[in-house]
Amino acid sequence: MLMPYVRFNGTCKEAFLRYAEIFNGEIQHLSMYGDIPENPEMPISEELKSKVMHGQLLLPKLGGISGADSISTVEKGGNVSIQAHLPNEETAQKIFSKLAEAGVVIGPLGTNPPPDDNSVSGCVEDMYGVTWIISATKIVSYY
Repeated sequence: MLMPYVRFNGTCKEAFLRYAEIFNGEIQHLSMYGDIPENPEMPISEELKSKVMHGQLLLPKLGGISGADSISTVEKGGNVSIQAHLPNEETAQKIFSKLAEAGVVIGPLGTNPPPDDNSVSGCVEDMYGVTWIISATKIVSYY
């Protein structure tokens, strides 16, 4: 299984909780830097102790995301985007809208051009600087 690993600037736990809510996911693992046994040669600041060293989030029918709070500053808009292909257009719209809250819509969710015009997609950078590509197959009625 491939799983994107997303680095955050101190907001990993907050982001994972939000993603779990949006995608009806489940946080499987969150270990904090404070969980590491004390080592006088490599002290951990009190601030860092409360940050996520490693987390894993299961997203039903989509896979999952791993991530952590980075020790060094992470620039927003890096070279990784996450694509979520959802079961229908209604679900895609709902999730896209939630991700766009306090984020930036890069490309609105809309019908793809031919030959892929039976599906929708859009791109949004969420409030944490993570770029999401949301897509779904349109339900076509022939009646």
